[in-house]
Amino acid sequence: MADSAQIRRHFLSWDAPLLPAAVRWLARGWKKDGPLDLKDWLVVVPTRQAGRRLRAGLAAHAAECGQAVFPPRVLPPEGLIVGETAGDQASALQNLLAWAEVFATANFDELRALFPVDPPSRSFAWAWRLANDFVRLQSTLAEGDLALADVAGRVSEDFSERERWKCIGELERRHAQVLARLGLRDPQDVRRAAARAPVLAEDVARIVLIGVSDPHPLALVALERLARRVPVEIVIAAPENEAENFEEWGRP
Repeated sequence: MADSAQIRRHFLSWDAPLLPAAVRWLARGWKKDGPLDLKDWLVVVPTRQAGRRLRAGLAAHAAECGQAVFPPRVLPPEGLIVGETAGDQASALQNLLAWAEVFATANFDELRALFPVDPPSRSFAWAWRLANDFVRLQSTLAEGDLALADVAGRVSEDFSERERWKCIGELERRHAQVLARLGLRDPQDVRRAAARAPVLAEDVARIVLIGVSDPHPLALVALERLARRVPVEIVIAAPENEAENFEEWGRP
């Protein structure tokens, strides 16, 4: 966990809608004798639409005082998962074709926990359908900072699907080998690596999360790293007497 001195929680009242309350909180130190300057802040909000509304709200608030606003950067949580450009990241098509090759060449006798019987046909269409299923599964698990191969190690020995997940992990290993022969890496591996080494613009002095009650774990991996570099403020849409019902990152 990041140094807690870099992470502070703030609570807003339930007596007003979140948007105007968030605008007032962001502008709380503004003396109104010049532009509302938030250009060195990075604000994380639940969705892109929420970001557009926040920027509009800040502009309206500044205009009421006859001033302009230098808005902050505004991102949804997944926007934190940005690392250095990876030239070896497989494209979506390359990734799918690598999975299709894995299924087309698999020895099912070694994978009976996953394929109890051989498929009626090893057609390309069959392999392509499975490839799409596995790409979606990889994407879902990556949001929780998990690879397919991690699942078998996270469940108990008596979990009924453990052997199936061991087979799935083996297929993922073979998929990585297919890509490696081409000098490529799986997009989800690149994404997880980016969360561990997130890029932050040099002029960002503070990160603020507003109303983000359930950021997916991979975004928090990035945020923990960023909190070692700049202060992070967590703005929670609840009164302070509810503080014990929220953890460090503002999740209920």
